[in-house]
Amino acid sequence: MKVPPRNIDAFVKSPPADMLAILVYGPDEGLVRERLSLLSKTVAEDAADPFAVSEFTGAQLSADPSKLLDEAQSISMLGGRRVIRLRDATDGIAPVVAETLKALKPGDNLVLVEAGALGTSSKLRKMFEGAKNAAAVACYVEDERDLMRLLGDQLRGAGFRVSSDALSYMAANVVGDRAVVRSEAEKLMTYMGDKKEVSLEDVEACVGSSAALSLDGLAKSVAGGQYAAAERILQNVMSEGMPGVAVLRNLQYYFLRLHVTKGRMAQGESMDAAIAKLRPPLFFKHKSAFIAQVAGWPLEQIENALVLLQSAEAKCKQTGAADDLLCSRAIMSLSQLGARALRRRAG
Repeated sequence: MKVPPRNIDAFVKSPPADMLAILVYGPDEGLVRERLSLLSKTVAEDAADPFAVSEFTGAQLSADPSKLLDEAQSISMLGGRRVIRLRDATDGIAPVVAETLKALKPGDNLVLVEAGALGTSSKLRKMFEGAKNAAAVACYVEDERDLMRLLGDQLRGAGFRVSSDALSYMAANVVGDRAVVRSEAEKLMTYMGDKKEVSLEDVEACVGSSAALSLDGLAKSVAGGQYAAAERILQNVMSEGMPGVAVLRNLQYYFLRLHVTKGRMAQGESMDAAIAKLRPPLFFKHKSAFIAQVAGWPLEQIENALVLLQSAEAKCKQTGAADDLLCSRAIMSLSQLGARALRRRAG
């Protein structure tokens, strides 16, 4: 089953009893973790309890293909169901997962599968979307309205009162996944100290947008096939201490906006109407380039770009990884795709 976006919040808090396995995937790593945590708590309150939760990786499953089904059907020493969490899942383990889905029966433990960005052609994604006893939950970078709600809830929950214009400005200038958004809210609360009234001036002082504009220029150059320009911007932002993960997440955010716009046009909307719905709005200097990129990039290639960026981000998080080299390789690959896409359009 494919869970519609409007139903996801309710689904993760109380999944139907016949959903025995759930795939949670997408480029927003913070949102993936948050939704997995909510799903886990529907069966096991304490995620750190080894008697209630069993966790292993896709690589471990490849080495021991029977592990997933054995764990899914194991009986808890304390009674009741357990949570089985499979991390770093890829299409490579799809056949093993498929056999598990076929063998699961009511009362078995809850299987939660975690994955990064998966294109529409992903075997794993198709399997969960088409299964009767399983579901797929997508986690994409949220739009401005969702960010305003998230930020408002977090600030008000901590006792702060925030004006609507301050909240709108913050949502428009925070770039990153849900974990980054929460971190920015924490930074603002620290900045405020004992003051509980958050004004637009407070947010402007705490949440600067200059770095975001540099990263927007990088993303525009990459999607436009301008490798030399993208590489110069990359070296500049990384020399100022910008983490490689932040660079890659911003690129994911940009390609998601291309994807959303392309998808709206596929449903019959005009280019102008689809772009007008983007939140935050496009930086006016980048609009013409964005239009050309939406027209030139095929939807499947945009999805491939998201998968590539997610893979590069995962490698950046490995011990001893060279972030600058990984980012450079990613923008080279995507710039080549962008150049070909725009040449096809021009031809």
